[in-house]
Amino acid sequence: MTKKQSAILQGVAIWMMLYHHLYSEAAEYAPLFPCLQADIVRRIAWFCKICVGIFAFVSGYGMYYGMERQPRETFFGRMKAEYCYVLPRILKLYGRLWLVLLIFMACFFGILRRPFDAGQVWGNLTAFEPTYNRAWWYVEQYAKMLLLLPFLDLLLTSFSDPSETKKKRVFYAAGAVVCVGAVAAGLLWKPLWDLLSDVRRGLRVSFLLVFAAGYLAARCRVYQKVDRLLKKKGEWAAVCFAAVLTAVVIALRVMLATGPAYGRADFLLTPLLVYGLLKIFSCLKPLETFFAWWGGQSTYMWLVHGFLYEKTFRYVKSLTTLDFPGYLAALAVSAFAAVLLKALEGLPRRLLQRRRM
Repeated sequence: MTKKQSAILQGVAIWMMLYHHLYSEAAEYAPLFPCLQADIVRRIAWFCKICVGIFAFVSGYGMYYGMERQPRETFFGRMKAEYCYVLPRILKLYGRLWLVLLIFMACFFGILRRPFDAGQVWGNLTAFEPTYNRAWWYVEQYAKMLLLLPFLDLLLTSFSDPSETKKKRVFYAAGAVVCVGAVAAGLLWKPLWDLLSDVRRGLRVSFLLVFAAGYLAARCRVYQKVDRLLKKKGEWAAVCFAAVLTAVVIALRVMLATGPAYGRADFLLTPLLVYGLLKIFSCLKPLETFFAWWGGQSTYMWLVHGFLYEKTFRYVKSLTTLDFPGYLAALAVSAFAAVLLKALEGLPRRLLQRRRM
């Protein structure tokens, strides 16, 4: 998967994300699409929740190549190098969140004079309890996935020095003993069990599994192996297979979804959907370019679109219906805001470069 292909997938995912957030409760918007009933629109929106799986899968896939470049002479040396690689990426995403948060607070609490609750600032600043924009929950999830990834990578990494292999075994054996001991103690002491249950729910295992699936798909060269196998049948046979695979995955995901937050099977379905989409788009070059551009705006679109559909469309709902033109408008306005924010983010760097010149 190239960087452009990653951007294409993120572009598709951001279109799905806005559709999911706008139409998951489609019954309150009528009429929606002239040719579709509200229930069908809502079921499609439930399917579009897989956009989170696509973002997580692409992140895991790309992180493998970053991890692979880290030194592997010593166990703890590689662990340190991996966390030095991971932490700046987490901070970069939080930096973008804080930029959006600063602008939001300046607009809503400064200019519009909305009631300000200081108790909500910390939850939004950390994304632990995002009340200003509910879509920010994934910032915390992204941080957790990246912080846990070195443990998976080190488990699968081989060391030529037997003493380093021994350190790895002791480290993971000790970790396993601590985990088993904590569970055993939790069975005997309810407050600890409740704490462990909260930790498990906070990890959102279904998304962790999708992220891990992306990492493992890259590590095991799964897509490359499938490509080599299908190319023996001819390029068009591979594309037809991808089209059928994509259709089957979409049908399964629609049938399995029991609500807008469903994601239990996405760790199995997302890798298949990603492969199918990449293969189909490889024959549609204009669409590749189109969605790659949207993928470039996807991070800021994700961070700001909640304000647009929650804070803006709520006020115009009595004047218009949230139909397909409304969806396109939400995409356009979110993309425009993303372009401005990207320009603002890069402003300090450009000013510094000018000073040096």
